[in-house]
Amino acid sequence: MPSILESLQNRDEKALLQRMLDNLAFFEVHNKHIAKALKDTLEGKNKQYQLLFNKDEINIIDLVNNKYLYPKDSFINIAYSIALNPLNNKIWKVYANNLSLAKIDTKNLYITSNAINEMVDFTYDNILDSKLSNLYHLPSLFLPQTNIFGLCGGVFLQILLENDFTFHSLLIFEEDLALFSLSCYFVDFKRLFSQVSNKSCYIFIENIVSKAFLNHYFYSKKVTNNFLRLELNAFISPKISAIKDMVNEAYKVNSRGWGSFEDEMIGVKNTLQNIHSNKILHKTTKLNIPICVIGSGPSLESNIDFLRNNQNKMLIFSCGTALKILKQHNINIDFQIEIERIDYLSSVLEDSSIGDTSLLCANVVNNKVLNLSPNRYIFIRGGTTSSYMFKDANIIEFCAPFVGNAGFSLACNFSDTIILCGIDCGYIKDKPKHSKGSFYGDENSEIPPYSFKVKGNSNVDVYSSSIFSLSRESIEIAIKHYKPKIIYNIGDGAYIQGTKVSKNIIFEKDINKDSIKNEFLKCFSNDVVFKDNLNSDIMVFVDELKRNICVDIATKQELFTFIDNITAFLAKSSSTRPHCGILFEGTILHLLQNMMICILYAKTNDIADIARFYVDIIAKCLDKLLSEYQSNLLS
Repeated sequence: MPSILESLQNRDEKALLQRMLDNLAFFEVHNKHIAKALKDTLEGKNKQYQLLFNKDEINIIDLVNNKYLYPKDSFINIAYSIALNPLNNKIWKVYANNLSLAKIDTKNLYITSNAINEMVDFTYDNILDSKLSNLYHLPSLFLPQTNIFGLCGGVFLQILLENDFTFHSLLIFEEDLALFSLSCYFVDFKRLFSQVSNKSCYIFIENIVSKAFLNHYFYSKKVTNNFLRLELNAFISPKISAIKDMVNEAYKVNSRGWGSFEDEMIGVKNTLQNIHSNKILHKTTKLNIPICVIGSGPSLESNIDFLRNNQNKMLIFSCGTALKILKQHNINIDFQIEIERIDYLSSVLEDSSIGDTSLLCANVVNNKVLNLSPNRYIFIRGGTTSSYMFKDANIIEFCAPFVGNAGFSLACNFSDTIILCGIDCGYIKDKPKHSKGSFYGDENSEIPPYSFKVKGNSNVDVYSSSIFSLSRESIEIAIKHYKPKIIYNIGDGAYIQGTKVSKNIIFEKDINKDSIKNEFLKCFSNDVVFKDNLNSDIMVFVDELKRNICVDIATKQELFTFIDNITAFLAKSSSTRPHCGILFEGTILHLLQNMMICILYAKTNDIADIARFYVDIIAKCLDKLLSEYQSNLLS
């Protein structure tokens, strides 16, 4: 078949028709809905867009608005200019997710940071021409993860394919199925899928049906899709702008929550200290009462009267730094929720006048925190290594990234009626980050430059960030998992899907809190048993991981594949054997990310020797991590 440019320049209708028929056969096998749209286009049933193709003009006609998509006589030239060297073409944009070559502090990440810093030193000494250099070098004809918003016929994409460009991963959004069908005259979609990494070509048409698919696009290649991102906005519309925002949010969220071995080990040490001297949540039961989950977001202060008037009609879960504000306003707190491993949390609580408030803490908190109250209880927090070291533990999932997430998941386990207050999951315009009177003191109301606007619960502007979005999404997943009957959100923060925004909740009568608390506390006991063979499990896991890591990597294309393979191994391990996978995953991901950044500075694609050096650093780091784990577990 002639090239796409030859077909267009020679006005070869037969070649275009043959490509359409080939695409029809391809989508008949893979997507019947698209195949039907192609048939409709072939039969002239496309009422939205039409291809104009004659000796005088090639264009796409918007039939509804009666206009051309391209300026006259520009169809071929524009496509050619878009396809010209995408990585150095002002029509395309390149993002790096604010990542760069940099050393990190060794104070807390005492093993991880040393390995990363050794990588950075080697890069400065052996790869960079100058310490000021910021140029990355990808292999010829190889594109990193790429997002294309609007194909507009897609001729530029076919030109790239015919010039043998390959994509590490590719996400395409086309806002109209009829418009997408016209691109099948020009783009060989079977070839497209063959020139993208396996299972890494995502095409969304008209909308993104489930955000889970979008999140999976980034998460499935957690490291390689987290760094360089190539973007083309070929078509501009309100829908495409909204989809671009969704993609950008998912891109940023993917960079959060990786954790580290050192943080996990703090949790392990704290758990070993806490677990035998405190009562543990071993079962849950639904109590016929509302539970109000309170965070220290800025909308808390506007709901103080509601809390004061209804505090005897619901259980109150105070989350983190909401404690100080509630104490100042004499709101009776039933349980103070804490999840953080940090050693200074006890001083934060002392500053907030915790008194004899009952503590409900994750197993990973510092023991000093538990000693602050005579009434303290533990729940097993999901997503941490130490939580999966026990037999038949009742693990509370969806507890990250903020303590408010843990409070919400706990509430879902005990009630079908939940009220969210001060769980704002974002920045509210003209408001500080936290409510007035919190532990954080006076804060300005400036919206951070890295934030982005999101749907709010009222008519005030709300902005989010990667970590706030992660928190909101975690709540939304918890809602689908636990399925409480109703969740009221009385704040002015980000809209949380599955909640009912309400300012006028009325609870008719007081509840017998002593009776309810007695039922609640019956769910706690001292029965907890460690799994057998924890140390041998870790040793088998590390041995398997090292075999996957200690391989030869000859080119940068192989580097991307290597990183994706290790990432997939870690993700599977964190799911199937979490007491092993979670412990090592965060640190190894960070090492892989830094390895990629370092190697992409190399001007050559022959990276066998330098790759071997970075692999050796990771392998030695892994030995140190194993030794550190064993010395703490066995001591």
